[in-house]
Amino acid sequence: MSESDRLEQLKSLVSNFSANIAEYKSGQYDESNTRTDFIDKFFTLLDWDVANNQAFSESYRDVVREDKVKIDGTQKAPDYSFRIGGARKFFVEAKKPSVNIREAAEPAYQIRRYAYTAKLPLSILTNFEEFAIYDTRIKPDKNDKASVARIDYFTFKEYEQKFDFLYSTFSKNAINKGSFDKYVIENKNKKGTSEVDTELLALVEEWRIALAKNIARNNPSLSVYNLNTVVQKIIDRIVFLRIAEDRGIEDENILLTVARTSNIYEKLNLLFTKANVKYNSGLFAYIDWIEKVIIEDKVLSNIIVNLYYPECPYEFSVLPIEILGSIYERFLGNTIRFRAVKGDTHTAVVEEKPEVKKAGGVYYTPQYIVDYIVKNTVGEKIKNKKPEEIAAIKICDPACGSGSFLVGAYQYLLNYHLDYYTQGKNIKTSLKNKKIFEAGHNAYKLTIDEKQRILCSSIFGVDIDNQAVEVTKLSLYLKLLENESRESSEQLFKYSDMALLPSLEDNIKCGNSLIGTDFYAQPNLDLTDDDRIKVNCFDWDGKDGFPEIFKNGGFDVVIGNPPYVFTRGEGFTSTEKEYYNAKFKQQNYQLNTFAMFTEQAHNMLRADGAFGFIIPNNWLTISSMKKFRDFIISYTGNLIIVNNLYKVFSGANVDTSLLIFIKDKPNDVTLIESPSPTIYNTISKINYQKLLDKPIIQISKQDSSLQIITKIHEYSCPLGDIVTVSTGLKAYQIGKGNPPQTKKEKEQRIYHSTKKINKSYGKYLQGVDVKRYVLTWSGEYLNYGDWLAEPRKSIPYKGSRILIRQIPSKLPYMINAVYTEDHYFYDINSMVIFTNNGTNLKYILGILNSKLISFWFNKAFDKLQRNIFPQFKVNELKQFPFPVLHLSEKSDKIKHDTIISLVDKMLDLKKKENDEPNQQLKTMISRQIDSVDKEIDTAVYKLYNLTDDEIKVVEGK
Repeated sequence: MSESDRLEQLKSLVSNFSANIAEYKSGQYDESNTRTDFIDKFFTLLDWDVANNQAFSESYRDVVREDKVKIDGTQKAPDYSFRIGGARKFFVEAKKPSVNIREAAEPAYQIRRYAYTAKLPLSILTNFEEFAIYDTRIKPDKNDKASVARIDYFTFKEYEQKFDFLYSTFSKNAINKGSFDKYVIENKNKKGTSEVDTELLALVEEWRIALAKNIARNNPSLSVYNLNTVVQKIIDRIVFLRIAEDRGIEDENILLTVARTSNIYEKLNLLFTKANVKYNSGLFAYIDWIEKVIIEDKVLSNIIVNLYYPECPYEFSVLPIEILGSIYERFLGNTIRFRAVKGDTHTAVVEEKPEVKKAGGVYYTPQYIVDYIVKNTVGEKIKNKKPEEIAAIKICDPACGSGSFLVGAYQYLLNYHLDYYTQGKNIKTSLKNKKIFEAGHNAYKLTIDEKQRILCSSIFGVDIDNQAVEVTKLSLYLKLLENESRESSEQLFKYSDMALLPSLEDNIKCGNSLIGTDFYAQPNLDLTDDDRIKVNCFDWDGKDGFPEIFKNGGFDVVIGNPPYVFTRGEGFTSTEKEYYNAKFKQQNYQLNTFAMFTEQAHNMLRADGAFGFIIPNNWLTISSMKKFRDFIISYTGNLIIVNNLYKVFSGANVDTSLLIFIKDKPNDVTLIESPSPTIYNTISKINYQKLLDKPIIQISKQDSSLQIITKIHEYSCPLGDIVTVSTGLKAYQIGKGNPPQTKKEKEQRIYHSTKKINKSYGKYLQGVDVKRYVLTWSGEYLNYGDWLAEPRKSIPYKGSRILIRQIPSKLPYMINAVYTEDHYFYDINSMVIFTNNGTNLKYILGILNSKLISFWFNKAFDKLQRNIFPQFKVNELKQFPFPVLHLSEKSDKIKHDTIISLVDKMLDLKKKENDEPNQQLKTMISRQIDSVDKEIDTAVYKLYNLTDDEIKVVEGK
C-alpha cells in the first residue's frame, strides 16, 4: 500500500468516526464493533496482517486477536498481540469509545499488567477516539492513576498529524528496521522500571522463606532434605494451578476460595488430590508425609491472596514459560538449611548452594541463546522430515536445570508440527487423524494427545538436583498447556481420553550425568547418606537411565548450558577427582565440569547426532585446554564456534562461546563472532587441520589479520624457549605455609605491613604497581618466609628481570611490562621473566611492550572482549612469539642493539615523566616518549619482516 493510499484510508476512518461520534460514544456501541470497524483497520494501515490474509500458520501469524474472556468480572487476555516471527513485540488493549481512556485507571492497569507480565517494554491502550502509549517496564500498582507510566497520549483528531510517527514506530516495517526498539530506548523511564522476572523471583523467594520457617517450626522432626522437597512441591502446585486458572483451564478462584477459609492446607490437599486425577502427571501425586505436614493458615493465605487481582500486578495468562524458567533457575541456586538461632537448631534459612557459589552464580540462559542453539541443532536434525520420522528423534539436556533448553526444543517441535499439519492438503488429513482441531475460523491448534506424544517421544533430561528435575517437569507441563483457554480446554477431551498431562518420570530423571555407578567400585570408598545424595550416581544406559535409547546408538541431539566449575579446591572430594581423571580422556589436570559435560555429551550422541552448548570461551585460547580443543576439532563435523563479544549472563563474571557440531568426521570449521544478541558475523571457514597443534584458536575479524598472525609465528619461537617465565608468590591460603595458615590470619593479612618491622620484611608490589616501562610502589611491605602459602623460592626478587602485570590494558598497548634490578616481592598478579643464558632482557622488554605484540595478543587470546577482569597467565606468556635472531650476523646484531638502545632511552624517559611534578614539562616528556614508542614499533616490525600494508593493518589505518 502506498503512503498516499494509507493517508486517504486514514482520513476516511477518522471522518467516519467523527461523523457518528455521538452514536459511537453511547453505551450501545460495543467494543467488538469498535475493533472491527476501526481498530483492525487502523493497524492494517500500519502494514499488519490483522486478518491473516497471508494465511500464516498459527505459530507465525502477525496478529493474535483474543476473544474477550471475562471471568469474575476481569479480562484474561489482551485484545491484540503484535508479533514478528512468532515473538511478541507489543500488546494493544481495545475499549469501546464510551470508556474514558485519559482518566480511567482500570483499563490502564489492565494493559500494564498484561505487558509487564509478558516482559514487553511498551504497549497501547485505545478506543480509537483516544490513543495512549505506556512504558510497561514500570511495575503496575492497583492505586496508580491512568497517567502513571504513560509516554504519549493523543486523540483521533491528531492521527493524520501523528501518522508519520505512528508508522515509523509501530508499523511492521518499522519494527523490522529497529525503529520500535530505538523508540523503546529513547523513552526508557528508569524511575520505577523493574524486570518482571526479578520481581517475581523476589516474590517466590518470600514464599520459600515464609513456608520454610513455618514448616520447620511446626514439624521439628522434618529433615532439611524433606523440608526443601515439601516447600518446592507446594510452590510448584500453587504456581501451576494459579496459571491454569488464569488460562481458564481451572475454575476461577479455586485457590482464593480456599485461602479465605480455615484449615487451608487440609483443603489445598483436597484440591491437589482432585488435580492429580485430572492431570495424572506426578506433580500432584499423593505423598503421605507431605500431606501430614503442619502449616499455619496465615502463611498460605498471604501467599495465595496476593496472587489475585487487583492486589497482584501479574497476569498469569500471558506469563511466558521462559520467564518462569528464568525465575526458577535462580531460585534453584539457593537452598534451605537449618541454622541455630537463639538455641533453636531447627530454624530455617535460605543460603546459596556451595556449588553455585563456587561457580560464581547461576547462569540462566537467555532465550535468544536457547533459540539459536535449538535452531542449529534440533532445527537441522528435523528439517524436511515428516512427523513419523521426527518421533524417532531423541533430544536431551544432561544438566537441564529449570528446563529452558528442553522447553525451547519442545516449542520448536510444536511449531514445526503445527506448520506441517496446516499446510494445504495436510489440513483435512490432520483434522481427521486428530492431530489438530479448529480453534477458530481458519485457526488451528494441536490436540492435547498430539502435544503429549511429541513431548514424551522426543524430550529427555537429567539433573543432579531433584528440585531442578521437578521444575523442568513443571516448565514442560506449562508449555504443554500454553495458549490453551477455557474455550479450547472444553474441546481438549473431545479428541482424547488422556489426562491433561502425561507422566514424565521416564523422560526427566534425577542423577549425576558425569558419575556412573562404577564410582561405587572404587577401593576404600566410605560414603555417608549425605555423600550418596551429593554424588547421586547415574548410569545413562542402565535400567534407571535410558537403556532403549542407548540400544539404538544414543541421543540424536544433546543441548544445554552445563555448570562451569573447576574441580580443584573445595567442593569435590579426592575420590571424585580420581574418578573424573580416569573416566574423561580429553581433559588435562585442571578439570572443569563444562569440558567434562561436553566430552560426556559426545559419548552420548549417536553417529551424526547434533550437539549445542553455551560454555566459557577460555577453551578457545588457554594452553591448559589444548587437549580438549584438539579433541573438539578432530572428532566433530560441521563445527561452529561462536565467540560472544558481549556479556550474555548479567551479573556473572564469565565470557562465553557457543559450541555446535555433529558427531562425524572433521571438516571445515566455521568461526563466528557475535557482538550482540541478534548479530552473528561469520569470520571465516577454516579447514580443521589448520587449527590443530596450535596453542590458540584465532578468531579474527579480518583475513589479513590471520595472515599477519601466521607470519609472526613463522619468524619466531615461543618466549618460553628463550627465558624462564614464572608467576609471583602466593601470600595466603588457609592450611598452607609453615605453620599452616588459619582463616583469621588470611583475613587479617598478618604478613603485610606499612612499615619495615625487621629484616625479613621487604617492599611489596601490587599488580597496579607494574606499569608499562615504569615501576611504582604503593608503600606496603611483606614479611617473607616459609609461613607464606607459596613463597616461590625458585624465582628472583632482586637482580635483572622483567615484571608483567596479569591484567592487560586496552589497545594499542595492552602489555604492562617493566625492567627492574631492585629488591621487590610480588604476588600472583605479576609474572616474572628471568634468565641465566645471557639473553638481554631489555631486548625482550621492547618487543613485549610493542604495538605488534599487543596486536598479536589481542587476536590470539581475544582478551579485549572480556569485560570482566581480563587477564592472562604464565602458560599464555610462554607462548608469546619472539623473533629468532643470529647475533653473529651483522644485520641481526644491529636490529637487536637498536631495540636495546631505544628501551634504555624509554626507561629513562618514563622515570623522568613519573617523577616530574611540573605538568608542562611532563607533557613535553610525554611527547618524546610517544616518539620513542614509534621508533620501537618500527624496529619490531622489521624483526618480523612486515610489509607496509601489513603494518597499516596493525596500526588500524
